[in-house]
Amino acid sequence: MANIISNIQVAPSVYVIKVAGQWAGGMGQFYMVRPCAMQGIAMTDPLLSRPLSIHDQGDDYIAFLYRVKGRGTTLLANVQAGQEIQLSGPFGNGFPIVDEHESVALVGGGMGVAPLLLAAKHYHQAEIYLGFNHQSFAVESFEQMVDRADQIHITQGQYHQITDIIDPTLYSVIMACGPAGMLQALAEKIKAMRASTLLYISTEKRMACGIGACLTCSIQTVHGNRRVCKEGPVFTAEEVNWNDLSHM
Repeated sequence: MANIISNIQVAPSVYVIKVAGQWAGGMGQFYMVRPCAMQGIAMTDPLLSRPLSIHDQGDDYIAFLYRVKGRGTTLLANVQAGQEIQLSGPFGNGFPIVDEHESVALVGGGMGVAPLLLAAKHYHQAEIYLGFNHQSFAVESFEQMVDRADQIHITQGQYHQITDIIDPTLYSVIMACGPAGMLQALAEKIKAMRASTLLYISTEKRMACGIGACLTCSIQTVHGNRRVCKEGPVFTAEEVNWNDLSHM
């Protein structure tokens, strides 16, 4: 059980839940999260936990950014400070630690910004690109992580794509998370510009167990099927099958 410090709405249907304690994990990894049994709600409701990327982390807390989409996250949004939730993890392979002399960009689209805040805390000199279809969120948190305000670039609205304003030739490493279409567009732009940029992408897929046993989250790669919860969620762009990702 984990004690909740806060559970704050930061945009319509978007929340940040902060939990007390010393928790392991790194940028790009995730936890399986579920609310505890509440009055009038069975312990098996919902049956499955929800995978949430680590959004932020400190010596005495861990935080998760999530969007309310179904039963599990609806219940999660209703828990309050002082109550408890169930956490298990960390799971998965996250973003790599690269040499401090590498030029790094972090690219997030929509809820894909969730795992990038912890990366921004580590790569505080990285250029950060955040794209939102509607209202932006978490921007102030990113501003607290960087050395300069002009490191953060934001697009808003469905006709303003974050990938349009990135020059991948400026970076040796890009770490990205967001819709499959955004990730593919970024990979294609790197290829079209013949950039030597290494692109790491964090993938998303529904999962049941989080430990690699159920195979629900398998995706196609050049190495065969790989589990998002075990071998992923972070892969290099060269590994994945974009046709498979676009149909998830």
